[in-house]
Amino acid sequence: MASLMRESHPLTLKVMRLSRPTLADTRTLPMDSSTAVLAQALREAEQNRPTASGQIFSDLQLSDAQLPLDAFPLSETLVLPRTFGTMFLGETFSAQMCICNESAFVVRDVAVNVVMQTATQQVPLLDNSAVQLAAGQPLNVQVAHEIKELGTHVLGCTITYLSAQGEHRTLQRSFRFQAANPLVVKTKVNHLARDVLLEVQVHNATHATLVLERLRFEPSSPFAAEDLNAPHGDTALLWGGSAGFMQPGDARQYLYRLRAPIASEEASVEQERAVQYATALGKLDILWRGAFGSVGRLQTSQLLRKSPGMFLIEVDKAEIDKAEIDKAEIDETDSSVTLETPFCVRARVRNVSENTMTVLATVDANKHPLVMPCGPTRHDLGDLAVGEAREICLEFLPLAAGVQRFGAMVFVDSVSGYTRELGHLLEVFVA
Repeated sequence: MASLMRESHPLTLKVMRLSRPTLADTRTLPMDSSTAVLAQALREAEQNRPTASGQIFSDLQLSDAQLPLDAFPLSETLVLPRTFGTMFLGETFSAQMCICNESAFVVRDVAVNVVMQTATQQVPLLDNSAVQLAAGQPLNVQVAHEIKELGTHVLGCTITYLSAQGEHRTLQRSFRFQAANPLVVKTKVNHLARDVLLEVQVHNATHATLVLERLRFEPSSPFAAEDLNAPHGDTALLWGGSAGFMQPGDARQYLYRLRAPIASEEASVEQERAVQYATALGKLDILWRGAFGSVGRLQTSQLLRKSPGMFLIEVDKAEIDKAEIDKAEIDETDSSVTLETPFCVRARVRNVSENTMTVLATVDANKHPLVMPCGPTRHDLGDLAVGEAREICLEFLPLAAGVQRFGAMVFVDSVSGYTRELGHLLEVFVA
């Protein structure tokens, strides 16, 4: 009864996804000359009972390597996909829609409206003007939509028309499919002073080979990005030739360095806070190609980090005093110092709080006993206004060879009682 009550329409709607074709399989098998009796029997069976795919045995011998193309398993014939296949994020969904008048009468005022419905939005794809369809006349239209969301997508088609009896009628159809993630992107953030080292891992989660054509990082303010993957800017090593090919399950790793455009000693307190408390690092823009040159593009959401925050007292800069190189016999090329020879380090201490501070700096002589302070260990910096910096000179004596950390310090504000402990100022090679 329900089927009898179902509304019938003079119009039919057929939808076909427009996908790239594939190369047909030749399905030929080489014969081994050592089993001539079996090969002859199989050849007779093939002649008496041909298969739908044609020849299944080739005349190429197993030991014959002179004609490799004859044994190639793919032919030059293109085959259209028999199923819908899989849609991936970043690809473009394209479909051919055919509306045909199956009745013997003229159907007037045929209007087609097509939308793509996702979990968060409804995107209009087509809304054409009304046309007239004669008996047996088709109407072909194409729609396209870039997949930007994961999950369920519904292609909704609504056709309105005026029947031969003068009635306004509506034909509605919907087609549902899922969008999967082709690439899995993982990130790791490392802090290097004011800079950020961003490690990116891209994993091919599909069952097909992808070719990465571009992977670009777009930094957010206030950072500027440096690509550490291509030496001297030569991207051919990354994307040229077979370097960009990713087999199913393959992963690639990339490294970027994010820098603040203004040096710490030149930045204001507000600019320094903007750098230290920024959580958004930027976005990744990935472009790849699949079978037969199909293009996919994926842009990630904002990559975030946990803000390292700021101390109220910062050491903007600490370096070995170059003016003392001759006296301390410091090699300027490798910044090494000589064993049991004093050297001087200049440190720039800055007030990045919101109030004036009276700072007392003390060198901890017990934390790094292999590089001992040999000068004054207490330095009164006096009053430091907001954003003001002051430089102090510290003398040290290396007592052991090798790479040594040194310069543990304690900074105290005598006004507020704020205390900051610094593990070390620098690392130096003692020769």
